[in-house]
Order: sequence, then C-alpha cells, then structure tokens
Amino acid sequence: MPPLRGTGRQLQILELAAQGQSDKEIAVALGISVHTVRSHLQRLYSSHGLSNRAEAVASWVAQEQAAVLQPEEEAAEFEEKLSAAAETAASARLPVQTAEAPAQLELINRERDAAGLTQLEWSQALADLASLGARQMADQGHLSTVIGAVQGELAAAVNAENVGYWSGINDQQLHSLFVADPKQRANILGPHRMVGAAWATTASGVAFLSVVFA
Repeated sequence: MPPLRGTGRQLQILELAAQGQSDKEIAVALGISVHTVRSHLQRLYSSHGLSNRAEAVASWVAQEQAAVLQPEEEAAEFEEKLSAAAETAASARLPVQTAEAPAQLELINRERDAAGLTQLEWSQALADLASLGARQMADQGHLSTVIGAVQGELAAAVNAENVGYWSGINDQQLHSLFVADPKQRANILGPHRMVGAAWATTASGVAFLSVVFA
C-alpha cells in the first residue's frame, strides 16, 4: 500500500485514532467537532482506498513502525559522509552559491495551519540575514547560527533560527527534520509574525539551510 499522505489535520486525527481515542475524544483534543473529525477521516479513506477506521489505523501503525525500524547504521553512515563532504568543501574553500528558500514559508504555514496558528509573512530582510547565515555555515563546513551576530533594529526582532544541511537543496526533507526536532518544531509554531529562509550550496553538493523567524 502506498504511504499514507494527507493534510496536517488528517494525520493529527489518524495519530490520535491510532492511540485508541474515539472520535469524540479526538474532537475535544483538537478543539473541533465530531462531524469534522469524521469528515477528515472519510476523505482520508477515500483518497487511499481504505474501507474503515481499522484499516487506516493499521496502515498508519505499519508506516510508523517502518520509519522507526530503518537501520540506524545507514543513517549514521550517511550523516558521516555528508559531514565529511561539508568539511572538505570548507577547507578547500570551494565556491558557494546562495538562493532564497520561499518554499519554507509554504511548509511552515502548512504546519501552523494544522495547529490552528496564524500564518507567517515572508520578510526580505530576514531572507537576506538567512543568506548570510547559510553562507557562513557553508564556509565553515558545520552548523551555526547568526542570531547572536545580528545588529541594529533587526536584532531586537529576530528570536529564532532553524538550521540544517542535506545533500543538495531539499526543502521538504529539511522541513521534516525540523518538525521531528522538538526545539526546531517549537520555532516553527512559535509566536512569530515573519520568516525568511535561504540555502547555501557548495561545489561538493552539500546544501546548508537557514530559516530565521521574527
């Protein structure tokens, strides 16, 4: 069966259903009506060819277990190779190219919408700052933040930054890593108004991402 995909709200409901909660309990937990819970589930069933709640929960559990059971050795080996490539690029002073990452705005707002939070707006000033941060990481070959180095009026507004890197630009992958990390997910769902993001990619193919919130 293909992986279960849906809106943030649908997956929230399915996760609670997998924990054994009834439609009423899910509705109370998420602050929505029982009818809304059932409508979300019905749309999920329809889009995945599922017959009922039991099939959906079984698929969800199997999918989550498969994710947990991925070999840790492979993940560690990939991380080690990626880190080594980043350090090599930095020591060789390979050229670095930067690019804004507006896709992060859409991914962040999708996450906030699922949590019932207000949408963030794109800030060019924050995107410029993120470009500096991403380039700094690419030049150094490791993760770092620019928050402590912000000066002027912007310094008082900037209050959070998510950073990460991958083998090439991949907005969805980095967003998934941010969401899986409690601190970085808290930044995504924090009391912010604006966001700016940028990538810096080295000639070795390693891409660093900075997402700045204010």
